[in-house]
Amino acid sequence: MCKGKNFRIPALVCAGALLLLGSCQKKAETSGGAGESRPVTLKFFSNESVMQDAFNKINAEYTRRNPNVTIEVVQVPGADYNVKVDTTILSGEQLDVAYFNAMYLYAPRAMQGEFYALDPLVAEEGVKLNDIYSIDATVEDGKVYALPGDVKYMLVWINKDDLDKAGLPVPPLVWTWDEYREYAKKLTWGEGTNKHYGSYFHSWDHYNVLEAYNLITDNPYLQKDGTHNLNNPAFRSSMELRYTLEQVDKTQLPLSEIIAMQLDYRSVFLGGRASMLLMLTNIIPQISQTKDFPHDFVTTFATVPVARNNGRPGYTYADNRFYSIGASTVNAKETYKYLRYFTTEGIPMKNVTFTAEKNPKFSMDQMVDNMTSGNPSLFDVAQLKKILSWSDLHPNIWLNVPTYTAEILNLYWAEADKAAMGEISADQVFKNTIPQIESIISRNKK
Repeated sequence: MCKGKNFRIPALVCAGALLLLGSCQKKAETSGGAGESRPVTLKFFSNESVMQDAFNKINAEYTRRNPNVTIEVVQVPGADYNVKVDTTILSGEQLDVAYFNAMYLYAPRAMQGEFYALDPLVAEEGVKLNDIYSIDATVEDGKVYALPGDVKYMLVWINKDDLDKAGLPVPPLVWTWDEYREYAKKLTWGEGTNKHYGSYFHSWDHYNVLEAYNLITDNPYLQKDGTHNLNNPAFRSSMELRYTLEQVDKTQLPLSEIIAMQLDYRSVFLGGRASMLLMLTNIIPQISQTKDFPHDFVTTFATVPVARNNGRPGYTYADNRFYSIGASTVNAKETYKYLRYFTTEGIPMKNVTFTAEKNPKFSMDQMVDNMTSGNPSLFDVAQLKKILSWSDLHPNIWLNVPTYTAEILNLYWAEADKAAMGEISADQVFKNTIPQIESIISRNKK
């Protein structure tokens, strides 16, 4: 098995396997044109067992319309998903549908030949994807290897009962990190193992660059000319923000504990251990799952605070799920037809997030009603609708993602985590990472 360069992003397909993958695509092209009457089984690899009922609903409707097609959902545990997709395609085993949750995960795999190029199928259908979808999935070689699906926004979840206890109002649409910090202080109480924290940032890379998402358009790490952005003050201020909450104010659950205990952000927030959580909208429906996460408080919501130096109100991190056809498919045309259905009609049927379709069949209010339908009494539905229909809300989705983006992201992530835990200074982060990042960029220049 190929060994990846980065310890946090699973390995990509090795360059030596490109010949095999090219033959897979050729095979798919020749067999994908068979008539629709033949029985076809599509293998859809997923890491969301929690969504199995939704997948069943979506797929049942598709097979009702296309009785010759069977959709087999292959569930892979979350931590193993990326590697399983890579190795399945590399081995030549059938994989028809796979998805990746960010452009920087999808694009390098596409460029390595892991996915089937959709351009001929799009041309055959006679459509222009940019007329249908709001997100462009084109990669560096000018081809498209995925259809955009679920769009997710980052918001602040807040325990409404805790707000009431502290005498705090729901934050306004525009608020700052300084105000967030004051909320976190007033929402922190207790000591030791019984301490209740005002704030929770999870262990993902997002939480080390929060101000950069608000200040820098597109990929915060890299400019379109290939130069890096680490000299932008937003990187230092983002590190200082997390360090201050955890090490100075002590109002945020420490990253060291999150990593050591492998904490689940849902258990922390819904279990009542922290009052505020920055999380993406696709997780919101899980608030209804009181069997897994027992609680009875109402969750309200706020926008991600504005960066402290010339921040842009409403400009927030967001990402999109890209749905690709594996290069090992033998059902390219039938899979493309299915994905065109799944990424338009299917996404709203999941009831968890928003579609990248330019003219969706459901309004934002309808989508929020669907997302909260599991137990509406646990949500501040009006506040959620107010935020998501706000005209200034702007999803900052990365589209400029050179193939080496993940390598840079992982390098910075590892060092910034050390700074958050007080192991090294912010200055040391930049001293450690900038020369290596510049070397990565230089090595990858064409």
